[in-house]
Amino acid sequence: MSMNRFAPRSLASAALFCSLSALGQSGIAPMSGSTTDPADWRIGVGQAFNGVSGAFDGVARLMAGGIVCSGTLLQGGQYVLTAAHCADNSAFMTADFGVFADVAAVSRTVVQKFVHPGWNGTLDTGADIAIVRLDVPVSNLRGIRLSSTNDVGKNYLMAGYGVTGRGDATSDPGWADWGYAHYGYNTFDVTSQVFNDAWDGSGDRSFGETYVSDYDNGTLLNNTLQRVADLRSNPWSSNAGLGRGESLIAGGDSGGGDFVWNGSEWLLSGVHSWGWQFCGGRVSPSCDFSASNSASYGDLSGSTAVFSHLLWIHSITAVPEPAGWTLMLAGGVLLCGVARCRQ
Repeated sequence: MSMNRFAPRSLASAALFCSLSALGQSGIAPMSGSTTDPADWRIGVGQAFNGVSGAFDGVARLMAGGIVCSGTLLQGGQYVLTAAHCADNSAFMTADFGVFADVAAVSRTVVQKFVHPGWNGTLDTGADIAIVRLDVPVSNLRGIRLSSTNDVGKNYLMAGYGVTGRGDATSDPGWADWGYAHYGYNTFDVTSQVFNDAWDGSGDRSFGETYVSDYDNGTLLNNTLQRVADLRSNPWSSNAGLGRGESLIAGGDSGGGDFVWNGSEWLLSGVHSWGWQFCGGRVSPSCDFSASNSASYGDLSGSTAVFSHLLWIHSITAVPEPAGWTLMLAGGVLLCGVARCRQ
C-alpha cells in the first residue's frame, strides 16, 4: 500500500543490561555502542516486567494474507488494538499470543475489524488505529488497560513481532530471530504535529496525536530530533538516549504497543504507525548511522496516541477505563454518532 512519505519498520533492538525498574519514567545515563544481540530482548511467556508476571503475554502477532503485524490484547480479552494499515483489507486474519520459538500459547481467529473512520491510507493524521474482535475471548492472558493522558516526555517499553537488527549494522534488519516477540525502550520526544510544523508547516492532527521518537546512541550526531530542534529554535528537546536499551520499530512491529509504567501497572499509550529514515540530505552531516540500514541510529518512528481515541475505542469494546467514564458521559452525542457510522 502507499505509505505516503513514511515506511513501516520493526524493532532494531539495541542491547541488554538496562533494567526495567531503572527506567521508570525518568532517563538513565546514556551509553554508546549499543550492539547486543536482539535475541537478548525476547519476551518469554510469563516473563515479569516491573514485578508484573506475564505483563506482555497479550502482545499479539497478527497474520493476514502473508503480512505480519502486531497488536495488543485489551482488558476483557475480546479485542486487540492495532494499526489501521494492518486491518484495512479483507484478508483472513489470525491472532497469536505468547509466541516463543514460533509456538503460540493461544491462537484466535479475527471475526471483525473496526478501522478508524478517519483512515484513508494517509499516515500522520492520527487515524492509523484499528480494533479487531476475536472469535473467542482470551481469558488466561493479561489484557492491557489504556493510558488516558498525553505521555510526551515519558519513557516507554515497545513490543512487537517484527524483524530485528542492531543499530550499528550496515545492512537492513532481517527475520533471523523469527518466532519471538521482542521489546526495547525509547522516549516520546514530541508530537508529529509540533515536529512537522517546525520543519515545514505541515503538521496535521485531524484525527488525533502521533508520538514521535528517534533512535539514539548517546551522541548528538545521531540524535535526530535534537538536531532538528536546534535548527528550528528548539521548540522541543530530545535526550541523548536511554543507553543500551534504546530501540526502534521496523517491519512487522506495525500495530504493536508502546507501554508506560504508572507506578503499579503497564498502560498502553501508543500504537506503532510509521518509521522514517530521515536524514539523507536533509540534515548535514547525515545523522543516520548507515544509509544501508533502514533502522539505524538516527531514524524516527511514530505511534498513534491512544488517549486521542478513548471514546472511539470504548464505543466498540464497551469496556470503558475507570478514568474514561466522565469523558464518555460528556461526549455522549459524539459516541452515538460514531456507533451509527460503524453500523
